[in-house]
Amino acid sequence: MQPVQKLIGMNIKLARTKRSISQAEVANKIGIEASYLSRIERGTVPVSCERIYEIIHFLHCEIDEIFPVPSEVETQFNR
Repeated sequence: MQPVQKLIGMNIKLARTKRSISQAEVANKIGIEASYLSRIERGTVPVSCERIYEIIHFLHCEIDEIFPVPSEVETQFNR
């Protein structure tokens, strides 16, 4: 299990690369720096739900493609 931030980032990267879209293209479209998107994808920075939904909308993917199943997420209750 991994922290939710890391899983969401990995899922964003998977969805983006599956669609052959560059970080720069996503970042430009949603108004952030490509370096910030890179940190989101690595799970090293927290990201708002609003920003995640912008990414989901731009990538034309389903919510469950980005948000992990709760049993996959490490929380204070299952450490």
